[in-house]
Amino acid sequence: MEPGASPAHLPTTAVVAPLRVGTLALAWISPMPDSSHLRAVLHAFAQIFLQRHAGCGALVMLALASGAPALLVGALSGVLVAHLGATWLGYPPADRDDGLYGYNAALLGALLVTQLGLSGASLVLVGVAALASCPLQAWLLARLRHHGGLPGFTLPFVLIGLLALLCIAPVSVSSPDVPAPGATTLRDAWLLGIGQVVFLHQPLAAACLLAAVALASLRDALWLLAGSAMGLLAAGLFGAPWADGQAGFNPALAALALVQWRGGWRLPLLGMIAAVAIWRVCIELGLPALTLPFLLATWLGLALRAPHPSRVD
Repeated sequence: MEPGASPAHLPTTAVVAPLRVGTLALAWISPMPDSSHLRAVLHAFAQIFLQRHAGCGALVMLALASGAPALLVGALSGVLVAHLGATWLGYPPADRDDGLYGYNAALLGALLVTQLGLSGASLVLVGVAALASCPLQAWLLARLRHHGGLPGFTLPFVLIGLLALLCIAPVSVSSPDVPAPGATTLRDAWLLGIGQVVFLHQPLAAACLLAAVALASLRDALWLLAGSAMGLLAAGLFGAPWADGQAGFNPALAALALVQWRGGWRLPLLGMIAAVAIWRVCIELGLPALTLPFLLATWLGLALRAPHPSRVD
């Protein structure tokens, strides 16, 4: 997920020490009599892919741990701070348990660690961003339930993430070379269209994310693959870099979101096409897309039909 590069270059000590903090935090949560805290953490990671499934969340965390441990620390820190903040602010326990206050914070944590590296200062910023996402998410949930309208999805992540990118100097990333389209490179790019949702650059870790979604819903996993394939195809037609998966994650998320609404294949297909078009506009304007194309494309799809979801997590 643009912008930024993989934090795999970080020194081992910079990853291991904070990772121990995250491990201790989970160890503190796990033995508590009320297991809702642990469920909330797992559900938050699952909600990144619009699922409410603890096993899915655990596999998402495993994918981050295997592909980029630093990102797991950032994402987990964001989730824990957001969960504690939402609890302190008195937001509904059901929403906290469902992970609805954690998934934007997880994405913000991964984004900030990608941009700034893993350090005490970056984790402080992760905490600030995570706390800032809570009131915005609470407002979006209340507005959706009491006044109707469109779901917020990743709007807190997009707004706070773009603000953060304006305040920091983004990591400079050179345009990747476009490899020859062979079976292996195409397969890896297809998977990375899923991995880039959480800034992962490793095909094996991306495959773990796909397995996480499949564990919760095989249908959703297939639509995730379809969206990534659409982005890959579009990047090839546009002559844009395709091997890094940047073109695939927004149409993948749009398909995943819109398939939750009854209406067959047409709505997810519309969302995929719109997400690709909006992604292309962002590229031409030189704007960091984050999940903005997914957000706008999904809103467009929902605006074209009455929102009667078969399952909204």
